[in-house]
Amino acid sequence: MSTSPRPVPTHLVKCHLHTLKFVPYNGVEKSNADILIEAITFLNNEKLEGKAFLVDKNKNRDGEEPRELFMHVAYRIPAKRIIRCSLALIRGGKVPMLKPKDTYELVPFNKTDGTLTELTNFFIDFNRSPAVVCVEYNHNGPRITDIEFYFRQIAYKVLRIAKTTTVTQLMRIRIDEAISSLKNVLNFDIKMRPKNVTYLDNEIKGYVSEFATIGQKLQPNFIRVEALFQTPGGKIISDELNVKANNMFMTFLKKFKSNPENISQFENFEVKFVNTDGEDDVFNLIKGKAELLVEIESLKQLTAKEWYELIEEKYADFIEVYYK
Repeated sequence: MSTSPRPVPTHLVKCHLHTLKFVPYNGVEKSNADILIEAITFLNNEKLEGKAFLVDKNKNRDGEEPRELFMHVAYRIPAKRIIRCSLALIRGGKVPMLKPKDTYELVPFNKTDGTLTELTNFFIDFNRSPAVVCVEYNHNGPRITDIEFYFRQIAYKVLRIAKTTTVTQLMRIRIDEAISSLKNVLNFDIKMRPKNVTYLDNEIKGYVSEFATIGQKLQPNFIRVEALFQTPGGKIISDELNVKANNMFMTFLKKFKSNPENISQFENFEVKFVNTDGEDDVFNLIKGKAELLVEIESLKQLTAKEWYELIEEKYADFIEVYYK
C-alpha cells in the first residue's frame, strides 16, 4: 500500500522595504550607485584576502552588549543593477542551550565549536536614487539600522567618500501623506522599552522622557501609554482642536522620516486622526510598514541567491507600482 509523501512544512517570512541614500563629501562627484559599488568592491576585495570588515554597532554605548557585524555575502548583478547581500550578527551574551535529537535534556552550546551568528538576507536595487532595499525580517538577526550603520562605516571611515547615510522606511501609508493629511489627532497608543528613550532624537525625547524615569524607578520591561482626545467619528468642532497632540504627532512623523533609527525604538506606535477630507484615519508605524511575504521551507537555510530567486518577482513588482 503506497502512501503519499508528507507535505514539506513551510512558513511565511516578512521582508520590509526601505530606501538607502549616501550623502557624499563636498567636492566628491559620485552618485548613490557609484558609492554603493565602491562599498561592495571593497567588501569583496576583503573577502578575496581572507578577511572580513567587522564593526561593533554598540561600541560607544555604555552598558550594552557588543553588536558585531560583518558582511557574509555581497554579490552585484550588473545587468539588473541589483546587489544581493547577507549580513551576519555575532551573538553574544547568555550561552544558548541545545536539545539533542533523541532526548529532551538541554545541554549548553559549546563555544569551542565556533560562535553563533544570525544572518539577515537583503537586496539593493540601485536602478534609482535613493536605492530601494528589501530586508528579510529576522527577529534575532541584523536589522535595517544595522545595515545602514555598516555601510556608513565603509563609506565614511574607510573609503572617505560619503559623510553620512540615511534610510527611510517605506510605508503603505507614506509618512509624507500622513503629514500632509493630518487635521486632528483623536487618540494615540505608544509602547516601548524604557531604555530605548536614550536612543531617540531630542525632539521625541521631550515627549517620552518620563518613560525613562518610570523605567528607573519601577524597572518594567515595557511602558505603554494610551491617550484619548476624542471618540473616533465625533464631530470636529475646530481646526485648532488638539493642537498640542497634533504638534506631537507631526514632530514624531518628521523625525521618523529624517532618522529611521527612531522607528526601531518603538514596540507600537498607533495614532488615530481625522484627515483633511474629514475622515477617520489610522497611522500605525509597525503594522503600516510596506512588506512582501515569502513562503519558505521551514528549517531550511537559504543562501542569498536562493532568497533572491524567491523574492525577485515580488520585489520588482513592488518597485514598479510604488514608484509609478
